Amino acid sequence: MSGVPQEQRLFVDGAWIDGASTTTTFDRWSGAALATVHQAGAAHVGAAVDAASRALARRLPVHERAAVLERAAELVRERAEEFAAAITSEIGKPIAASRTEVERAVGTLRLSAEEARRPPGETVPLAATAQGAGTLAFTVSEPRGVVAAITPFNFPLNLVVHKLGPAIAAGCPIVFKPSDRAPLTAGLIVRAFADAGLPAGFLNLVMGPPQTIVPALLADDRVAVVTFTGSSEVGWSLKAQAPRKHFVLELGSNTAMVVMADADLDEAVAAATASALGNSGQACISLQRVYVERSVAAEFERRLTAAVGQAAVGDPWDPRTVVGPLVTDRDAERLQGWIGEAQSAGARVAVGGTASGGILSPTVVVDPSRESRLIRDEAFGPVVSVIAVADLEEALDAVNDSRYGLNTAIYTRSLPTALAYAERAQAGSVLVNMPPAFRADHMPYGGVKDSGDGREGVKYAIEALCHQKLIVVAP
Repeated sequence: MSGVPQEQRLFVDGAWIDGASTTTTFDRWSGAALATVHQAGAAHVGAAVDAASRALARRLPVHERAAVLERAAELVRERAEEFAAAITSEIGKPIAASRTEVERAVGTLRLSAEEARRPPGETVPLAATAQGAGTLAFTVSEPRGVVAAITPFNFPLNLVVHKLGPAIAAGCPIVFKPSDRAPLTAGLIVRAFADAGLPAGFLNLVMGPPQTIVPALLADDRVAVVTFTGSSEVGWSLKAQAPRKHFVLELGSNTAMVVMADADLDEAVAAATASALGNSGQACISLQRVYVERSVAAEFERRLTAAVGQAAVGDPWDPRTVVGPLVTDRDAERLQGWIGEAQSAGARVAVGGTASGGILSPTVVVDPSRESRLIRDEAFGPVVSVIAVADLEEALDAVNDSRYGLNTAIYTRSLPTALAYAERAQAGSVLVNMPPAFRADHMPYGGVKDSGDGREGVKYAIEALCHQKLIVVAP
């Protein structure tokens, strides 16, 4: 990969430094060694928090935050192919999807620059009561403090800048712990910020075993905020270990979509296919469950099976590929096992269902039981289940019978039906006649129940990273 270093070091207080040890990262598709990656010890984490604390004390003016974010966006745009190549090499994401992710990351950084210039704050009408008569009151936003940003493998650039961009916009220095699966992409974005002129200490990169790094971050009182994207089990565990810190948790889901008899089936099938197979199904809003009104269920299944069966599978470097390898061979084998369990309990596999070389063939499962792992748990792979239901009531009962609630969607031509679903579906976002895997980078994004706590989307993330100070001026 041209431009991607063969050695990835830590970045602390504006300097690239050696870790306590090293490991090797490998190309997901070819298996070839990519780079030597330095691993942080607890002392490196402490040094990173030291540096971030000093940066917080210096404070970065709003106009400088915005300028750095604009320059970083431009550098990522200029280095787009380098970023895309790193993503595909490290995690096996199809190259077309990697390029799309880079484009989105540029947009997220630009949005962060825009929002940096309009920090949260408002006038407060204290004169609404006698006690406040004659006063002038307003709030100003201040950074909560040092942010620990912990990110997953599946979107190793855009999900990262969803944390780094708003934190910089809010004036919060960062200690960044990326996924062990994507250290080179992490190094590239940190280098872009350094080249953009971000002052030393404002962004620190610590890679290595989470059992070493994360406890050190949680135990340090100077870390005020933990922003985490990953599994529900890990996210809630982190919050339980540090209840006095402020958390933003973007966690898992088993996304559901409802298709009513009056829906445009072509649109619904296209949305289901894209939402189930995009990023090889490795997204927290990947479509996992489709509840279809019984009168059109057979036709929907037929069309979806044909569409899923035609998806290009294999080499992630081929621009035509839709489904590449999952992040590990073990994940593909796990899902093959889940599919087999569903079959044993009476479900039917309409297409796919086999794993080979780390790839799970795109899969449609028909009528798995409500207790199957394909329905209850987060699959995180290119498998979608289709279940016939009698009506909207039965669909809502099934959709809401889940510990998760991130995105959900309904396809219908009836506005009353759509509004009834939107009101009663237990989810952070309800999409009407839109793919359930839709996310715009400036929308309030997050879930309910086990799918998380708080909202991302640049403006909303900034608000979560600030606290409001009230200023009252007497006459």
